[in-house]
Amino acid sequence: MMKIACTTLACPDWSLDTILERFAAYGYDGVDFRGLGDEMNVWRLEAFSSGAKATAKKIARSGLEVSAFSSSARVFIPDPAERDKQVAEVAEYARLCRRFEARLIRVFGGPLGQTPLEQALEVAAATLRRMAEAAGEDVTLAVETHDDWTRTRPLAELLERVSLPNAGVLWDLHHPYREGGESPRQSYDNIGRYTVATHLKDSRLTGGEKYEYCLPGEGDVPLAEMVALLAAGGYDGYLTLEWEKKWHPELADPEVALPAYAEYMRGLAGRGDA
Repeated sequence: MMKIACTTLACPDWSLDTILERFAAYGYDGVDFRGLGDEMNVWRLEAFSSGAKATAKKIARSGLEVSAFSSSARVFIPDPAERDKQVAEVAEYARLCRRFEARLIRVFGGPLGQTPLEQALEVAAATLRRMAEAAGEDVTLAVETHDDWTRTRPLAELLERVSLPNAGVLWDLHHPYREGGESPRQSYDNIGRYTVATHLKDSRLTGGEKYEYCLPGEGDVPLAEMVALLAAGGYDGYLTLEWEKKWHPELADPEVALPAYAEYMRGLAGRGDA
C-alpha cells in the first residue's frame, strides 16, 4: 500500500525537530529532504554528517522514514567537468541513503538550451549510468518530470536507453498535465512502468497558461485519476507532497497546507485512517 510523505520545501522555517514532530502529527509516513533551513545540500550539515547517527535515531523515534533525498543534480549538462560534479553530488547523497536506510535520490533532467534532443539523450543516458554506478545497486535514482523533461516521451526514451534496475522516474503528477498538456493516461503509458516516486500538488488556472498552486481539491489537476492508474499498475511507493513554500512564499503556510494534503493523500492511497 502506498505511503505518504512531504518534502522539506514545504516548511523552510522549521527546525528538524519541528519537521519530525509535525509531519508525524499530521499523519505522514516519510520525510523527503530537499534542504533544511538555508542549506539545500543537507549532506553538508552537521546533523547529516558527524551527527548522522543521532539524527537517524531521532527520525526513527518519530515514527517516520526518510522517503528520499532530493538532490539538485542534473543528468544533462553540456560541460563534462560540470557533469562530474553532478555525479559527485549523487555519491554524497548515496552515502546518506545508507546512513538513513533510504533508497531513493531525486535528480533533474536539466534544461537542454540549444542542444538537440538526440544529442541531449546521449549525454543524459551516459551521465545517468555513471550516477547509477556511483549510487550503488541498493539506491535508486529517480529523474523528475521537470524543466525540459516535463513531457514524458523523451524521459521514457532516456530510461529505455539506460535500462538499469536502479534508474527510474519521479512522476510529478502536476507538471506533465499542467505544463506539458498531457492526459493522465498519456503520461502513464509513457512512464508508468518506470515510475518509482511521485510528487503531488494541485493548481488552478488564473488566465491563459498561468496557474497558481492551491490546497487539494481547490484546483482541477486530475490527481485521483493519476493515482488510480499507478495503483492499478502495482505502484506501492510514496505519494509525496511538494508544497514549494520555500520558492513561493505566497503559498498557504505549512500549518494549513500540510494537514489538508495529508488527509487528501491518505484518501487517494486507500488508507484506512483517511
